Amino acid sequence: MKMKLQDRKEIIAYVVQIICVIMPAFYPPLIFITPIVMYDIAHSRNYAALFLSAVTYTSTDIPKNYIFIFLILMSIISLVMSLKTEREIVLQNKYKSLRDDSSEKNELLQLRNQELLKARDNEVYNAQLAERNRIAREIHDNVGHTLSRAILQMGALLAIHKEEPVHSELEEVRQTLDSAMNSIRSSVHDLHDESIDVPAAIKQMVEPLYSKYNVNLDIDVGNDMPRPIKYTCIGIAKECISNIIKHSNNPNVDIRLSEHPAMYQLVIHDYDSENPVSNSGYTESKAPDSDMGMGLENIRTRAESVNGSLNISTENGFRIFVSIPRG
Repeated sequence: MKMKLQDRKEIIAYVVQIICVIMPAFYPPLIFITPIVMYDIAHSRNYAALFLSAVTYTSTDIPKNYIFIFLILMSIISLVMSLKTEREIVLQNKYKSLRDDSSEKNELLQLRNQELLKARDNEVYNAQLAERNRIAREIHDNVGHTLSRAILQMGALLAIHKEEPVHSELEEVRQTLDSAMNSIRSSVHDLHDESIDVPAAIKQMVEPLYSKYNVNLDIDVGNDMPRPIKYTCIGIAKECISNIIKHSNNPNVDIRLSEHPAMYQLVIHDYDSENPVSNSGYTESKAPDSDMGMGLENIRTRAESVNGSLNISTENGFRIFVSIPRG
């Protein structure tokens, strides 16, 4: 096995340190470089060089005077400084590790908080939809029926009382009731339309596919989708899913509804991933151009009703691509 570059550098450093502490034994004036080398010796844990430096100090023929004592003290200071530097490096590494762990945990907490906020917003939105549906039903079943009964009663009174000015006054009351009834109908329809959850509706329609197909469902749209586009997407998805169940022999189904800055895109594709250049997967007796023609025409009509465009491909399976511009 080839020696790593780092290992080579360490071996060379060990050898150089040993040479530096041995040289004063042959040339005593070089003893002055020993305190300088001692810092690296302690840092690299070169015990052989440390032992040889002690032997060199005791065996070198130099006068044991103040200079010698100064050299000893400088060597000791170098050793202590090296140990302190190493300890500081260890503490810095621990600090960096703790900081990185803290940053990672903070990011995870932020992600979890965002998920919780998103889940809470979804719960609030679903609760609002349910409440709107409930209010629409209450208005329709109670107020609407009451007003309808009042209008019928007013019609009967108009038929009985034809004399003036009673007849004119009853006619004004009837018109007021008609206006109130129209307002309530409009409000109920608006509440019902706003309560339509497109992702939930499509997910419910896709449920029958899971028993027979490998379904890849991806829906990414906001809650502010216009009402006509909601009905268009749900209607097209329903028609396509029905056609897949009736006609397709392919194993895979992709359904994607996405929102872009300028448009909404709906893609529904049933295909065979193992035979990408195979035929459409529809039997001859149930070819798209025969009894599916009316369904495809309905899809085209729905798309064009919201200024959308339809693209159909039969290269691998059957693919519907609908683009609808945002208002």
